[in-house]
Amino acid sequence: MSKRSNAEKAIERLTRPERIRIAKAKIKKVLDHFLYLIELHANNSFVVFSPVLASQIPRSLAANAFDVFQRSMYQIEVVRLCAIWDSIDVDKENIPTVVELIDDDGIIEMLAGEARIPYLNGAGGGLINPSEYDSRRGFEQEMTKKINLQFADEHASTARAELRQAIADTRSVLGSERLSSIMNLRDKHLAHSLETTRREKEGPVQPMKYGDETKLLDASIPIVERLYCWVYGSGFSIKKAQKIDQDYADALWASCKFVDPR
Repeated sequence: MSKRSNAEKAIERLTRPERIRIAKAKIKKVLDHFLYLIELHANNSFVVFSPVLASQIPRSLAANAFDVFQRSMYQIEVVRLCAIWDSIDVDKENIPTVVELIDDDGIIEMLAGEARIPYLNGAGGGLINPSEYDSRRGFEQEMTKKINLQFADEHASTARAELRQAIADTRSVLGSERLSSIMNLRDKHLAHSLETTRREKEGPVQPMKYGDETKLLDASIPIVERLYCWVYGSGFSIKKAQKIDQDYADALWASCKFVDPR
């Protein structure tokens, strides 16, 4: 059995309602942080990974400044991505902490129960064209109640399945070599200046490769969407936000022209 950290033990001491309350507040913040991350990623698709800007920079003193600009933009994206996947701590706003807060069968059932409530309260809709006859109206109301109850049960079942999937996917990412490589780069060269990191002392760590950050970001999207939907209780399409951010970045960088002052 793996050793539980002090942060994990602190979460275990909280009551289930407390864990849900904290998780709701944190996943809202996690989404805010993640939306900033995808804004950075959209801009870096031009600044770092596209020749749109780099091809305009001639061999000159300006090339040195542009190199600093590229590296700083890329590095802040890596730093913010790592923050989303940082270690569990009740004071942190990240995916692992939210998952640790809700990874409990009783809590999942409580959240599934919350998912049922709108349908039990009539969100499934009442009678659209009720019969003018009292004898039929009662039957129609009873059938509508049964349909709403069926929708409530289906919604709760979806909540359970997607919460468990988000938890499983999070555990998979946390145990991945890719995340270890990205975190090691962050710790060694960006957050600190270390000769050897804790991870390297425990064993070999594969170097991070360009593109690893995109793969991790893509893997994070369904996790954040599912957690936001079933923990906070509201749907949100990150893919739509990505499209908007990409359009904004395109509007700026595709129109940006560098002029040789010589």
